[in-house]
Amino acid sequence: METYDEIYRRMSEKYTAESGFEIDPSSDIAIRLRVLAGEIYNAGCSLDWLKRQMFADTATGENLDKLAAQRGIVRKPAKKAEGELIFSVNEPLDYPIEIPEGTVAATYGETPVRVYTAQSAVLPQATYSVRVAAKAELPGYNGNIASGTAEVPVNVPAGIDAVTNTTFIGGDNEESDETLRSRVIGSYLNRPNPANAAFYKQLAESVDGIDKAGTLERFSGAGTVGVFVARKDWDVTDEALAEVTELIDKNKPLGAVASVQRASHLDVDLEIRVKAKEGYEESEVKRMVTDAFTDYIGTIPVGGSMLLSTLGNYIYSTGCVRYYIFDQSMQNEGASGSQFFRPGDISITVI
Repeated sequence: METYDEIYRRMSEKYTAESGFEIDPSSDIAIRLRVLAGEIYNAGCSLDWLKRQMFADTATGENLDKLAAQRGIVRKPAKKAEGELIFSVNEPLDYPIEIPEGTVAATYGETPVRVYTAQSAVLPQATYSVRVAAKAELPGYNGNIASGTAEVPVNVPAGIDAVTNTTFIGGDNEESDETLRSRVIGSYLNRPNPANAAFYKQLAESVDGIDKAGTLERFSGAGTVGVFVARKDWDVTDEALAEVTELIDKNKPLGAVASVQRASHLDVDLEIRVKAKEGYEESEVKRMVTDAFTDYIGTIPVGGSMLLSTLGNYIYSTGCVRYYIFDQSMQNEGASGSQFFRPGDISITVI
C-alpha cells in the first residue's frame, strides 16, 4: 500500500502534467491535494485492515473471535489462581475470630499480588490457625504464587497475628490471538472425523480444564489411539480427565480403542538478560517478558518444539526490549508425542 507522501506526490505530478503549472506548496490547491491525499490514505488503511480481519491467519481480537465461532471454537478466558490463606495467632484465644469473605492479603514487592478469601470462616477459640479457600484478586498467570509469599495483611481482622498462604495455582491469562489463531487454522488444515487423530484432539480440547491435547495413532496396536491431555502450568484434574474419556467414548467409531492419559511435562527455564527501551520501568519489563514467555510456551502443542528464535520474536513483540541475550544453557528443545512444555524457573536481568 502506498504511503501518504507517495499518494500526494503522484497527485501533484498528475496535476502538473495536466495543468502545466508547478504547485506552490503554500497554495490553496496544495492544501486541497494534501487533504485529499490524507483521505485516500485513510481509506486505504481501513480497507487493508478490513481485508486482514476477513481471514483467520491475520484477524485479531473480536474479529478473530467471530471467525473462531464459525468453527465452534471459543477463546479461553483468563482465570484466577486458587489456593488457601492461613490465619494464625501467637497464643490461643478464649473467643472465636470471624474472618469475612473478601479478607485480603498481599505479597511483598513493587507490584504486589493481592489474594482474598473466597468464603467466610472462623478461627475457633483455643486454636492457633485456620485455613480458608482463597483466590487471586485479578485473573492471570501472575496470580500463581509460591507458598509463604502472601504475608502482608491488608484488611485482616483484629486479633489475627499473622497471615500466609499455600501455593496458588490455576491462574492463566486470556488465550492470546496467536494461540487461538493456531487452533482455528488447525481446524481447517486437519478436518476432524472419527477416523483421524484430529477428531480426538478437537474433542479433548473442547473440555473445560484442557488447554492442549496430542495424539499417537496405533498407540497399542492397529485401531488404537493414545490421547494425551495437558494444562499449561499445572496438572489436569481427575474430573477433566474423566470428562474427556467420557466424551471420546461417546463419539469414537465402533471398534476403535482410545486411551486418554495425562501428558507428561517438560519444564523450560528462562534465563535471559534484556536491554529495556527508554520509558519502561524494570518491574514492567520483567512482567511483560514473563508474559511473553508464558504465552509462547502455551502455544506449543503436545509433541511440539520450543524454538529460541520464535521465543525471541515474542519477546521483541512486547515493544519494551531493545535487545536480549539468552543464557548459554538455553537450547532448542523438542517433545515427544506424549509430552508438552511448561514454564519453569524464570530469571530476567534488566541491563
